[in-house]
Amino acid sequence: MPGPDAALNSAVLDALDTGIVVLDAGGHVTLWNDWMFRASGVEAPAALGRTLNAIFPGSSLLRLDGAMREALEAGASSVLTQALHPRLFPLKTRSGQELIHNVAVRPVGEKPYHSCLVQVLDVTVSTERERVLRKRQNARYDAVVDSAPDPIVTVDAEGRIQMANPAAARELGFNGVELIGQRLGALLEAPETWESALRSLMQGETSSWPLEVTALRKDGSRSFLDVSASVWSSGSGWFVTAILRDVNQRRADEAALRALNESLEDRVRERTAELERAHEQLRQSQKVEAIGQLTGGIAHDFNNLLTPILGGLDVVQRRGVGDERAQRLIEGALQSAERARTLVQRLLAFARRQPLQPTAVDIAKLVNDMSELVGSTIGPRIRIVQDVAEGLPSARADVNQMEMALLNLAVNARDAMPDGGVLTISARAADAGPKSKLSPGRYVVLAVSDTGHGMDEATLGRAIEPFFSTKGIGKGTGLGLSMIHGLAAQLGGSLEISSAPGMGTNVEIWLPAAAGDGAKAEEAVATLDDERGAGHVLLVDDEDLIRSATAQMLGDLGYTVIEASSGQAALQRLEDPRLVLVVTDHLMPGMTGTELARECQTTRPELPILIISGYADLDEVAPDLPRLTKPFREAELASALAALR
Repeated sequence: MPGPDAALNSAVLDALDTGIVVLDAGGHVTLWNDWMFRASGVEAPAALGRTLNAIFPGSSLLRLDGAMREALEAGASSVLTQALHPRLFPLKTRSGQELIHNVAVRPVGEKPYHSCLVQVLDVTVSTERERVLRKRQNARYDAVVDSAPDPIVTVDAEGRIQMANPAAARELGFNGVELIGQRLGALLEAPETWESALRSLMQGETSSWPLEVTALRKDGSRSFLDVSASVWSSGSGWFVTAILRDVNQRRADEAALRALNESLEDRVRERTAELERAHEQLRQSQKVEAIGQLTGGIAHDFNNLLTPILGGLDVVQRRGVGDERAQRLIEGALQSAERARTLVQRLLAFARRQPLQPTAVDIAKLVNDMSELVGSTIGPRIRIVQDVAEGLPSARADVNQMEMALLNLAVNARDAMPDGGVLTISARAADAGPKSKLSPGRYVVLAVSDTGHGMDEATLGRAIEPFFSTKGIGKGTGLGLSMIHGLAAQLGGSLEISSAPGMGTNVEIWLPAAAGDGAKAEEAVATLDDERGAGHVLLVDDEDLIRSATAQMLGDLGYTVIEASSGQAALQRLEDPRLVLVVTDHLMPGMTGTELARECQTTRPELPILIISGYADLDEVAPDLPRLTKPFREAELASALAALR
């Protein structure tokens, strides 16, 4: 009878979530844990004393035999991955599906080695995830290539075409099937130039690229092409992907230019200026995109930092901790945290990481709340005048986007008044009649006017064109008014601009009035007493501080909190019959909150689920799941939970 230590060791090995097999010097099994039995169907008594080749007679284990010899003879450790050695053992998951696995082999004990350890690692989930991601990436790549206006071909190391997009088939006069397998050099007027450049590129030399070639179409006609190429490799060898740009027009233009007289220089200057404008537009677009990505990432991290700060201060304030002076300090800290939250939301709106969420917006309150930020942005040399009509109805708009729009218009006005002036921000109600380009109805008009230099008719006609700017190179993207124009149109309104040289500029954003004059957001939030809960709630978040602060708020709301630091850990607690609710973060290592929610909908469909996220990346993957945006206070958490009932 085995002693207590042996029994404990056996229990530990059987509890491992990995396959453990120990082989003696002859390759016979001396240990076979419970995981191997579940995965192979072979019980330990049936495996002991046999070789792996005997246990799995249909498997090819030559590489594994070699790894075992290396472990016993040289003490070497080896890993046989599923990518290079697929289906090494015929194993199954608990659901009966094929179990994809890696195998690690290492010696046991000291030299001379008499045993080796074979460890089987389940990589089914990660492999499937990689396959899905690769499939998505390939689908996106194929869609981009197929829709590209430029011909794109991929050739192998011998120069034979392996892929040609529709644009390449059209350019060369063939259908796609006819091109596959042909040597690209055979379709060119000077194949030796192409072949030489291809060999140089394969050897890492890029001095001859881009390359200009003359293609011979199927009908015998010639086409001038500019070729840029890059070399890459896969498991089956080396390949070159080439982009062929049609330069026939450029060649024709060059021939015509050579025949011209003194106007040559003017035409060249005009063409050069046009190219420089195009390059500058591209640079500005890339700059905006890069800033947007950086801003969005920073704002998301700040949301995670603000959540425990804002939530913790809110809990402390509600519990009345400390004396009157401490409460004043807490209130001041809460106000600063709320201002930080507003700033983060503006950063997310700028980065376009926040979806358009039309609600009833009090424009008068928005103008008043933004006055301090607008004043600090435009500087002391410009006087600000506010003229907001009384009894103004709420507008159907996205408050964060409207804040960005107002700030953008204020910056434009500031740039139009370099020597100072007056900036007027006004708001009024107006009706759109049957002759208006807007749908008939009630509208709220937010207007920003300045006393700057104004615009002439030609400039005004191009004001909302993307990338058009009068601020000079590097001083503006030319995207502000076009983005505001798109925002107004998306909301069902419009952007109206009037200006004249020396008379300043007036910009009006027409927004539909909210139905029923929309109740203010704070009036729609129920009291905490109305939203108190009861029962056990499963709280999932990998950030300890956020999880702790949220647990405190849930406890104050009457819930008993069961915490989990990951999606995998939460799965083990879903079977608890006491659970009445699941609250989970979205972005977590391993299993995301969305994936956890899907598992919960399968196993416990009656449980309400609330997803907490830093920004709106959920809209693409889980638009159906209720969510709460970070950071949040106890009242906002209570309101979100009440909406689940």
